[in-house]
Amino acid sequence: MKRQVPLALCFLFGIVMILTQFVPHKYVQALYKEFIDWGLIISPFALVLAVITLIQTHTTRVRRRTEHWQYSFLVFAGMIIMVCVGVPFGEQDSVFVWLYDNVQVPMDATMFSLLAFFIASAAFRAFRARSFEATLLLVTAMIVMLGNIPIGDLVWNKVMSWTPWADGASGARQWILDVLNSAARRGIILGVSLGVISQSIRIILGIERSYLGGGD
Repeated sequence: MKRQVPLALCFLFGIVMILTQFVPHKYVQALYKEFIDWGLIISPFALVLAVITLIQTHTTRVRRRTEHWQYSFLVFAGMIIMVCVGVPFGEQDSVFVWLYDNVQVPMDATMFSLLAFFIASAAFRAFRARSFEATLLLVTAMIVMLGNIPIGDLVWNKVMSWTPWADGASGARQWILDVLNSAARRGIILGVSLGVISQSIRIILGIERSYLGGGD
């Protein structure tokens, strides 16, 4: 029963949600809205489970003294402070807003700014012209970077004035983004969509059961 009931529910709800996308009848659309409301009701419970899992994970790290286990105390402190301030007084409270604007936002900005260095490091390794594909990637990246900086058009007009792009580096960059990049993106999105459809069918039919906690 522990496996048959979830499989039956997954099959039932999966078929119903598929029908709601192809049947325009008002009762079917009302059923679709009802299921969306159910999802909104269930999502807070998923959030509670996520918080419990986070606490258990960091508690285990502290108990086992794993690498950088001291930072787990910062996680606990941040959770306790934000809950103690946000739950009684609401998200519009001045203290809550101050903590968000002066702690959360700078930390998010710091994390995203670090991505620039990782991207630069990965680009340095990937842009080594050791093959035709790597050379093509290097040339394309250089054109896009030139099109993103103010001096790029000046350099382009001095060196690449014979190209058909009258707008200089910015025009070449826009052509790459609109034509080459868009075509590649559409191909990737199409492949991902086919993969999602295939995986969804496997889950609905009960072939894929890893979400039940096992591979069988």
